[in-house]
Amino acid sequence: MNGGVDDADLPKTFRDAVTMTRKLKVHYLWIDSLCIMQKSGQGEDEEAKADWEREAKLMEKVFSSAYLTIAASCAEHKFHGFLQPRVQRHAVTMRADDGARFHVCEVIDNFDLDVEQGELNKRAWVLQERALSRRTIHFTRTQAYWECGEGIRCETFTKTENRKASFLGDSNFPYSVKSHKQGRQLQHYQGLYERYSTLGLSYDTDRPMAIAGLEKRLMSALESAGGFGVLQANFHRDLLWQRRNSESTLKRIDFETASHIRIPSWSWMAHSGEIRYMNVPFDDILRADDIQSPFETLPPGSSYVDSNPRGRAELRAPVHTIAVQKPDWLILDEPERQLPGPLRCVIVGKSKHHKTEQPTCYVLVVSPAGKEGDEDFFERVGVAYLKAEEIVCREAMVASIR
Repeated sequence: MNGGVDDADLPKTFRDAVTMTRKLKVHYLWIDSLCIMQKSGQGEDEEAKADWEREAKLMEKVFSSAYLTIAASCAEHKFHGFLQPRVQRHAVTMRADDGARFHVCEVIDNFDLDVEQGELNKRAWVLQERALSRRTIHFTRTQAYWECGEGIRCETFTKTENRKASFLGDSNFPYSVKSHKQGRQLQHYQGLYERYSTLGLSYDTDRPMAIAGLEKRLMSALESAGGFGVLQANFHRDLLWQRRNSESTLKRIDFETASHIRIPSWSWMAHSGEIRYMNVPFDDILRADDIQSPFETLPPGSSYVDSNPRGRAELRAPVHTIAVQKPDWLILDEPERQLPGPLRCVIVGKSKHHKTEQPTCYVLVVSPAGKEGDEDFFERVGVAYLKAEEIVCREAMVASIR
């Protein structure tokens, strides 16, 4: 790379990016696959792996410091390009009652279809890149869209509204949510995590890294320590996630050979598959005060991974036995997995608003995962809604959940 690259040797999409950069009179262009050594996935490319892990941590700075981000939304692959000939639009000239002439043509403004549902935005890495960018031009099949903190402008000179885009397009993402109440803040970032879980990755082990820059920005903006998709400010609620629907499953990702990062089982980042958060009304939960978080001693805004790059994040809590064999509202991460009985749980919170009936308990379902010295440790295997009478509260053991 020190000797330069001939434009003609670049794939068409890269050449188009060079053309745009020169037209804008910007002197530097960052293309991930050229600026970062790429992993082959074969296990022997240690130099590329080290370079990738080093650069992946800097993505927040790369995209938030960029003058402009180019989104090649209409490019099917790197050889396709995004500066393509367009189908000519036809217009009909009309005359108003007062004699003034005007033109009528087909409406092509559809940011949701062209961008939100486009192939580019089905990639996990792109969500973070878009959120962290100060301004983005989306090149689509029909037109270009400009997205920044002031909203979305179409090439047709119209302005379009998009609530989802206004959050992601915030040029100082996500600091605009600081003015919102805690419940709305929670909805915003949990919605982002739910969306992220539906997006594609070449390697499942990239799941924590492809959103690490966005997560750091969230922790800084909301002034909360955290890590692994969990904020200390909303620690209990952030633990209450589940597989997206009854037909889906969540598989544990094997990080042992691919990364030194240890992802705890109670983080959705430890699993491949789509998630959603449990339906817990915001004003209807009494948080358990006997759960010890690994983040509670960290300064506000700091990341557990940065503070303990090779540490094991574990929470400690009382582990109870579930008194019924098949609870009505049991949601296992892997429905087909055979678990040793009896089932056990950690109570994360209880419903407030109950008068005559038993309160609903929101719990993590856990299973023995090993022994360290004389103490058993557990792993998360699901969640459940349980009545208090369905939990054996006597003789609970305090244990680590890893």
